[in-house]
Amino acid sequence: MPLIDPESVEQVRQSADLVELLRGRVELTRRSGRWWGRCPFHDERSPSFTILPDHRNYYCFGCGAKGDAITWMREREGAGSFNEAIEALAERFGVQLRYTESSPQEDAARAASRRRTELLGRARDFYAAYLWKSDEAAPAREYLTSRGFGEDLLRSYGVGYAPGAGGLLSSRAIKQGYDRRDLSEAGLARDRGGSAQDFFSARIMFPIANARGQVQGFGGRTLDPNERAKYVNSPEGRTFQKRRLLFALDRARVNGAKLGWIAVCEGYTDVLALAKLGYDNAVACMGTSLTNDQLRLLARATDEVRLCFDGDRAGQEAVWRSVEAARGIAVRISAVPLPVGRDPGDLAGDEAGLAQLRAAVEHPEPMMSYLVRARIERAGRTAADREQAFGEIATLLSRFADGLEKDEALRIAAGRLELSASMEERLRRAAGATAPDAQPRERHEAIAGLDVDEVRERRWLAMVVALPEVAGPFVQIISDPDVTFDRPEHRQAYELLASGVAVDSWPESLSGLGVELKALSTEHPPAVDELREATYRLNERTIERRANAARERGDVTEFLEMRRMLGQFRQAIREAQRPS
Repeated sequence: MPLIDPESVEQVRQSADLVELLRGRVELTRRSGRWWGRCPFHDERSPSFTILPDHRNYYCFGCGAKGDAITWMREREGAGSFNEAIEALAERFGVQLRYTESSPQEDAARAASRRRTELLGRARDFYAAYLWKSDEAAPAREYLTSRGFGEDLLRSYGVGYAPGAGGLLSSRAIKQGYDRRDLSEAGLARDRGGSAQDFFSARIMFPIANARGQVQGFGGRTLDPNERAKYVNSPEGRTFQKRRLLFALDRARVNGAKLGWIAVCEGYTDVLALAKLGYDNAVACMGTSLTNDQLRLLARATDEVRLCFDGDRAGQEAVWRSVEAARGIAVRISAVPLPVGRDPGDLAGDEAGLAQLRAAVEHPEPMMSYLVRARIERAGRTAADREQAFGEIATLLSRFADGLEKDEALRIAAGRLELSASMEERLRRAAGATAPDAQPRERHEAIAGLDVDEVRERRWLAMVVALPEVAGPFVQIISDPDVTFDRPEHRQAYELLASGVAVDSWPESLSGLGVELKALSTEHPPAVDELREATYRLNERTIERRANAARERGDVTEFLEMRRMLGQFRQAIREAQRPS
């Protein structure tokens, strides 16, 4: 590895103005002779991040983050090494670098790399111009318009079109002074019998850049239904390495730093769909799941990654693999719940779809809860199927530290798998979770003849009986008793309690239930906080059921509204669990 001359390094340090470098990444305002902004390294409301008067160093009074332009490039801009950071800054601020201990071969390799980068940038411009100027690309323009993408949006992402003629790009590049080897190493052409043949032909082109905006390759989509491969990427090589690249990362990291999250989609048009909504903080992983390298790139740019994958089984499995790849990486991951068979690109075609997409993106689901639900939905009803799901969920949750999110995921698993109290405790031990603490918690010990959900119903009724002075508002929260209560006698008891009928005045058919409710209420005298949490959990299950029913009948609007309400109830549950 050639060393950069120390004088060049120092020249870069002196030339790199942090205000100019960070503007657009951090919203800066000038106060008392310094520039201030909200820290990009941690979440805060009041600005505590400052650039020192020399414009060469930054410091955060909140989290202690500090450094210079080189530190910034490595921690927030995706530079993988000291040399890469220096070279990026030199290019940005016009510094000519000198190298020491550099062999002729290394000089040649560096020059070839610059040449490939320049050629790939010219190829992007060529494809983009061809999309809008050629008659051949008219079907591509019509297709993109039909998907709801306007010209300004497509131009801003550099979307283009590769001509169907086999060598148009190559011949133009050769006239500009490049040769067949340049084209081949850039992944733009193949050498066929001593002549260059374009690698991409008759495809919509999406340029794929590194974090600094330098084009590294392309993804091409065909409109020909007879083509075997709908999408083709640049060949793997020195420049294009798909596992280390994300489509639109150079754009997304800027807004991702401001918003605190980046959305990750599967495809290019999914990114365009989110951009159409105003979310310029979306990327595409160009595959079935995120790689470890891609997650490290994202962690440098943001604190939260929202996975926006298809709602089908393949998409759920991609989320699972992405979480596994994120082990050891300091980034929070959540899931955007999309209807089965719909992706962001599908939803972008009309205003109703865009509204649904916005609601889903704005209300992501905690990752552990999402994975648990998805795994249980795939499980069959046999004991063997449920045992397998039990083991996989325990293995998954064992990778996470204890906390409210993990506790909620364990509760969801226990309820969905209809676990007894002893089996739930076994799941907690297998998942490495500590026993629930002394905070108010929902009790659901076994009651003969009842499943786990029915136990929760009965315990809730007993709490209402035990706390008649304060139970009224909680009874009114139950909005749909026909969905909330599985057992007919529980629905009847609810109606009587909601009408203010005392237990001693219930009809003969419910007298036995009334006696049991009074016994339960004295066996475990509840606190108001327990009643509050139990009420929220009953309503949570009701909303889940309504969401699943909406998904099954294809009612996307109802499905996403239920998901929004579910997010609100889960937040309420977390608030109820916090010590006062």
